[in-house]
Order: sequence, then C-alpha cells, then structure tokens
Amino acid sequence: MPPFFMKARFYLPGGDNSYKNIAHIVYIGTRPGVDRGDADIGDRYFEKFKIDSPAGHVKYAAERPRSHGLFGADEKPLDIKQVMEELKQHDGIVWRFVLSLREDTAKRMGYIDRKSWEDALRASVSEAAGAMGIPESNLRWVAAYHAEAGHPHVHLVIWEKEAQRRRGVLSDGERKDVRKAFIKSFYAAERSRLGVEKTALRDMIRDVARGEMDRAHDLVVRIKSARQEVRAMEGGTTGVAPRLSDSDREDLARRVENLAKIMPGKGRVALKYMPEEVKAEAREIADWLLAKPGFAASSGRYKEIAREMAGHYTSQDQRLNQAEENAYNDLRDRVAQLVLKTAAQVQKRGPDKAGRDYSFSLAGNLWRNVWHAIEKARSREEARGEMEKRAQDEKRMRRREKEKEQER
Repeated sequence: MPPFFMKARFYLPGGDNSYKNIAHIVYIGTRPGVDRGDADIGDRYFEKFKIDSPAGHVKYAAERPRSHGLFGADEKPLDIKQVMEELKQHDGIVWRFVLSLREDTAKRMGYIDRKSWEDALRASVSEAAGAMGIPESNLRWVAAYHAEAGHPHVHLVIWEKEAQRRRGVLSDGERKDVRKAFIKSFYAAERSRLGVEKTALRDMIRDVARGEMDRAHDLVVRIKSARQEVRAMEGGTTGVAPRLSDSDREDLARRVENLAKIMPGKGRVALKYMPEEVKAEAREIADWLLAKPGFAASSGRYKEIAREMAGHYTSQDQRLNQAEENAYNDLRDRVAQLVLKTAAQVQKRGPDKAGRDYSFSLAGNLWRNVWHAIEKARSREEARGEMEKRAQDEKRMRRREKEKEQER
C-alpha cells in the first residue's frame, strides 16, 4: 500500500442511489473502526438491512444518540438526521472518497486521532472540490474517521448544494489535482520540516567546510540539535481556534461584506495589487482579528521573537522597535490576504445576495484560517529564533577559544 491512498466513486441521482447514499452516511457515521476502506460498503449495508425508506435509517440513527462520528466543514456538531434528509432531497451527483495513510506514515506525521484528520480535511476539501469545478459556496461535505489498524482512513462524501455538475467521473487531470490537494494538506508539515532541515544542514556543512574540519564532532551535535528545533518548525497541530462568539461572528461577517462591496470586480485577489482604499480596509479587519483574545497572545509573541532575533545584532531601541513593527506588519498582511480571499467569495455571489447563513459560515472559516496561519507563523519564528540564538552562542564560544589560544 502506498503511503497515501485515495479511492473515489460517484453516484448519479435516481433509482436506489439516494437510499444507498443515506445508508453509507449511517454506516460510516455509526460504525467507526469496522469499515476496511471499501467505498462500496454502504451499498452492502443497504442490502443487508433491507431498508427501503429513509425513515428506517432515521430510526436507526435516532436510537443511537451521539453515537455517530460525522464531521464537516464547521466544527459545530452535525445532526446526522439532517444530513440524511438533505441527501434524500438532493437531485445531483454524490461523490464518495476513501483517503488513507499507512499506519507508520500516520504515526510519523501525527495523524493519530480524529482531530488531526479533521484539520487536514478542513484545510483541503474546498481546494479538492475546486479542482472538480465545485466552488466553496456550493460545496457540502461530511466525513468520518476510522482508526483502522494498518491504515487509518477517512470516508468523505461530497455533493453540491445546488446540483450543477452533470458528469460524475473525474477526468485524469481532475483526479490528479484532487489527489494533489489532499497530499499537500496531509504532507504540509512534513515538507516544511524536510525543507528547513535540508537548509539548516547545508548551511552548517558549508561553515565546517570553510576550515573547521577539526570540529566534526561538534557538527554532529549541532545537526542533532538542529533537527530537534526543525521539528518545531512544522508547528505540529495548531489546536482548536478560540471560540468565535455570535457577536464577533456577526461583526466579522459585516466587515467582510463591506470590504466585498469596494473590491475591484476583476483581477488577481492579492493585497499588493489592490487599490489603497481596499488595502486599508483589509488591514483594518486584520488588525481587528489580531487584537482578539486568543489571537493577541500569539501575535504578541510573534513580535517578541522578532525583537529578540534583532537583539542579536543591535541594542538600539529604535532598531528593535522597527524589527517588531516590521514583524507585525508582515503578519497583518498575511491575515489581510486571507480576509481578501474571503471577501472575494462574498463578492462572487454578491454581497446583497450572499445571505446571513452564507456570510456567517465564511466568517467562521476565516476565523479558523487566521488562527492556523498565526499559530504556524509563531511556531516557525520560535524555531528560527532558537536556531539563531544557538548560532550566536557558538560564535561567541569560538571567539573566546581563539582569544585563549592567542594568549598562550
């Protein structure tokens, strides 16, 4: 089995397929750990229990309160009966995916519990659906994690809110892009770790090759130490985002809607290309987010790290303050870019037609995306700071050693 495995099937509307889709939802949601990764297993469950109406599935699920393991785009718990009813009424295609990792790969990368898989899917499903031509605004999905020995996996079910796509089969290009979207999310931390470790080792080997071959043992020690810090560069799991209150959700949705109204209707959605008025508004929203409880501590620490790293080279308050300000501006603009992308989604539908539920949903997604971005940036800067501190300590140690040799 390859380190990452993806299987995809589709079910056209009509016939028994709506009931089979409902049966599949019930099965993956209420029987965690039993499924072996077969995307057809829901159909056999349908045949086994001879359920000829959605009412039978509703009764089965209702008799097992809180027993299902379904999750979706939002962290809010799902009502399995509502999902089943929605699929019953759905008149479009339903896609089923099985995404699996080898157990050794899952352990190495930290995918050992439901939350880690939830985070990976929430970071990738919208991009994968986009590769299928399904925009996030028209996307619905649910999934369930099965901690199967040897190959932990998730069952993912995707459909459109309003049926538009008429072709169920994925082209070779679409399948490749969908797979790439999932791999990019699952392996993001691993790629970051390997890339930074490669750079760190290259730089240290280069330094030693410049005439310090007698410090080979020290190089080994430094490499081991660097590897420990490089692992921190991936940040691990960013945890659950701070709770978004109803008032903040409403405020954030309103701010994003107002931004959408003044954004250009065409062109690249990038902060640096936006008119000054749009830049200012996006940055104001970013400032508002970064000042929120839960976010403020991480953004504050990000600035502190920049100041500490600058302190390795200067003690002038003006330069230290400037380093801190530059770090904050960099982080704020990263957040502002996320804000712009969310506003672009509102604009695409039309700010006045987006609707309260749609805007609120986007506000929740933006809140979580900002949290993940801040936490990853902070953890990376902390690791960089530790590596820089060690490098400065070693320079001072070498300087003292040379001074002692000269005194002799």
